[in-house]
Amino acid sequence: MGFADFRAAFTPDTPMDWSIEPNEGSLMQKEDTTFVVKFRPQGPGDVYGYLVIETEDFKKTYQVIGST
Repeated sequence: MGFADFRAAFTPDTPMDWSIEPNEGSLMQKEDTTFVVKFRPQGPGDVYGYLVIETEDFKKTYQVIGST
């Protein structure tokens, strides 16, 4: 069965309001991987950021939006 090591992180310009778990591990072929994204706002309003999940073969970027 195939796998790919991954890293998951927010871009440096993303506010510290965001966290991701797990932030590294292996993506197994034909198996789901669950990522838990947490938003803990430091103040009122909308907070935007970008989550990057990267392996040796691909890089996916997702915009995240939190609001209070």
